[in-house]
Amino acid sequence: MIRNILRLFFTFLLTAFSSKVIFLFAATSIPLSLFSADGIISLLYGLRFDATIAALLTAPAALVLLVLNFLRFDMRWAIRLWASLAVLWIIGATASDTIYAEDARKHVTFELFTASGLVDSVLITAFTVYYPLVILGLVLSAVSVFIIWKSSWTNMATSRLTLGKYTLATLAYLVLTVTFIRGGWFDAPQSPMSAYKIGHNDKAYIAWSAPYSVTYYLANGKNKAVSRITASPEPSVHEVFNAALNQEIASNISDFKKANVVFVLLESWASVDMNSPNPEHHSTPFFDALRAKSLTSDAMYADGYRTVQGIFASMCSYPNPNGGIVAGTHLQNSQYKCLPHMLREQGWDTRFVQGSGKGIVGAFAQSLGFTESYGKEDFDFEAPHNEWGFQDDSIYRFSMDRINEMQNSNSDKPFFIAINTGTTHGSLLPSEDDFTFGKSTMPELRRSTMNYADKALEAFITELHDTVKEPTLVVLMSDHTAKIVEPNLAKNSIPFLIYATDGSVPAIHHNAATSQRDVGSTILDWLGGYAPWFTGQSLLNEHYAGQSSFSDGSLFFWVDGKRMVTIDSSNNSLQQCFHIKDDTIRLKRADCNESWVAPLFEQGRDFNALTQELLFNGETTQYRDIFSKTH
Repeated sequence: MIRNILRLFFTFLLTAFSSKVIFLFAATSIPLSLFSADGIISLLYGLRFDATIAALLTAPAALVLLVLNFLRFDMRWAIRLWASLAVLWIIGATASDTIYAEDARKHVTFELFTASGLVDSVLITAFTVYYPLVILGLVLSAVSVFIIWKSSWTNMATSRLTLGKYTLATLAYLVLTVTFIRGGWFDAPQSPMSAYKIGHNDKAYIAWSAPYSVTYYLANGKNKAVSRITASPEPSVHEVFNAALNQEIASNISDFKKANVVFVLLESWASVDMNSPNPEHHSTPFFDALRAKSLTSDAMYADGYRTVQGIFASMCSYPNPNGGIVAGTHLQNSQYKCLPHMLREQGWDTRFVQGSGKGIVGAFAQSLGFTESYGKEDFDFEAPHNEWGFQDDSIYRFSMDRINEMQNSNSDKPFFIAINTGTTHGSLLPSEDDFTFGKSTMPELRRSTMNYADKALEAFITELHDTVKEPTLVVLMSDHTAKIVEPNLAKNSIPFLIYATDGSVPAIHHNAATSQRDVGSTILDWLGGYAPWFTGQSLLNEHYAGQSSFSDGSLFFWVDGKRMVTIDSSNNSLQQCFHIKDDTIRLKRADCNESWVAPLFEQGRDFNALTQELLFNGETTQYRDIFSKTH
């Protein structure tokens, strides 16, 4: 019996560790070399999580073996069956997580509960773009199951323990199993996020155990899929914040000028592929020309890695939960006062359009104030698709139909329409000739799909100008990036611009790093409104003095211009300091003893701690600005 339990445990441990190593080698881009000292340390650190999933999967079989110790049953076939199922689970979870990480550059956590209606699209993407990883997973699964069924297992009928040995074995097994699952006895119980305790995001990426993470979140349910991992603010921050709350700050969320807003969420557009002096990378000539005469900035960094994160940050002007999302979790049930909700209350026609299935994105958009939400099932015409749904030209066509519909049904009623594009979400274009930059590598594929999307955008903007009858604010902003293999800030740097059809928005180019949170504040400012709970700063202010921020797991990034600090959210400690180079993407390590670091760190630390506390307490409308330079 003991031999079978140990063999199960070490089989699962070896499978978890080896499959992780194999898939990391197979991935096109990982943050650390597995042969480096940091890579080896990370893998060894991750063994604790591999042991946890091994203990979890051993437990059901071990309990059965303990119960059947005194019975003369030959259970070797059942042991082989359970071992096969468990190994398939480990390899399947690791393969799925690797495919997801290749696209989103992060591991699977809360996404288990936000893929409703998108499973078919996800599978198509996996089998078209990442089919080598799928094949690798199938081969590993087949080989592992073959080995298990060819291995010799101890016959229960000939390996019974005496009562004394049985009692000791049972107690030892229970203690060891609970220890592995809990993660030791000298700290709070572990979770998949405990990987970030290694102290560096890149190391945590390597140490991560996908089967443990997937099992953990499935077992705990969607309400546990996002949890507060941020330490509480300093008492002094609470004092200043409470004083600010007691001050009367005039808000205006009702007296707006009657004007339209068209907000295009450019799906997965990445700045690294744009406005480059290298013609081989110059994929969006129309957007770049329009940006030159619009309100914009040196850089904008996305607040997350999924569409729902970009929507929340921009529409609600509030940071997403560190390492998580609001959509589809218990946080979505909190009360938010976001831009679509304000405009709807004042009589605006608010609509959200996407070319894929409505899914979690469409439902979340409606929860923030969009009255109507459209998906691919609502399109009344046939047109070319990619893995996710309609191409951009079709999405714009459907959107123009809705704009005409809104204008013709009630010309006195302004509208707010948000459009989530789709071409750059996939890897398919209508014709092979459309792959202007090729498709043999991930950067080539990104640039080709962005180039196609840029042409569709040009046609849409031209038609929009000929169609709208009232002053219209046009916002073009990427929701997040995807398929990024370049290092540093490439996976966070996104394009954006704002202009108005009546010329009422000045063509200011801020020499600053801006945030998606600033977009909602800017739209509200242009309409004549103001919401003191918005954490972003209006970009219409020539003296804009805001900061950009985003998180990756428990690591919080705080950016001011060309300077950046990273902060461990779990204990509010400074981790690293950087200078950002002129391309707004490449980083250069800075000495954390430089004079600019301490004030920037304290500002970012306090902002993150306070906003996260309010978010998880359901009190985002209580936020007041006590951090900006102009305060």
